[in-house]
Amino acid sequence: MKTRLNIVLLILGLQLASAQTSSAQKLIRIDERLDINSEAMRAKRIGVSSVGKYEFGTYKVVSGKGGWETTSQKSPLFSDNTSMKSSSKKSFVFVNDRADTCIANIRVSENIEIDEGGWFLKTFTNWNEVEVKEGEGIYETVFSFSSDTAIWNLVLIYPKVVEVEGEYLTDDHTFFRGMLTDNHTLIEIEQITERQDGKNSMLNPFLGYEFWDGSRSLAAVQVLPMNKWYVWIRDDLDPDLEFVLASAVAAMLVRMF
Repeated sequence: MKTRLNIVLLILGLQLASAQTSSAQKLIRIDERLDINSEAMRAKRIGVSSVGKYEFGTYKVVSGKGGWETTSQKSPLFSDNTSMKSSSKKSFVFVNDRADTCIANIRVSENIEIDEGGWFLKTFTNWNEVEVKEGEGIYETVFSFSSDTAIWNLVLIYPKVVEVEGEYLTDDHTFFRGMLTDNHTLIEIEQITERQDGKNSMLNPFLGYEFWDGSRSLAAVQVLPMNKWYVWIRDDLDPDLEFVLASAVAAMLVRMF
């Protein structure tokens, strides 16, 4: 009887170890240095609303709505020669346990017409010397912070086709492009589709985003699989930059669900 009990306990122990190993593999592959210098924070969505109220670590979205919150700031990324079409607008208020507050105004545009190249195009795309007439897929978030006068902007460009001098071309650099900037610091956002173990599945896709300052990874967020949301933020950052990155991560979660 004792032998059978030991066998049962052994089997249960192996199953538990297998479950823990499986769980550990349900994460995107992030930079090793970020993994070492951060903690994987589980994110959760509270309630049902048009704008997701997410919580992770000491951060949370406390309110959200369709339309923008009123601020005195204006996004500098798009010039007066840029017109947005088929746009939707929403916003959220984000806080931490230090009583810092962020107001995030979001604009999602299905089509965009740009009459001439400006700073944004020259900095962020490879169409520097030609006129870009039409594109698709822009997700822009403008962040205003209670503790800082600097305005940060997050911009994502989806896969798109543009007309360049009469020809329809696609971006030949990356499938996805993203950045977070205050017009002085440029943090690039890269898409991740690979699991920690290097595998992926069409039936169980993994998706996340990593924030890079040059060769240094600052933060990452996992948005798929559903309800497997995780956030990583380096633990050696300036508190203001840490809050900026946390706000940007929240915007990425709000974008997905």
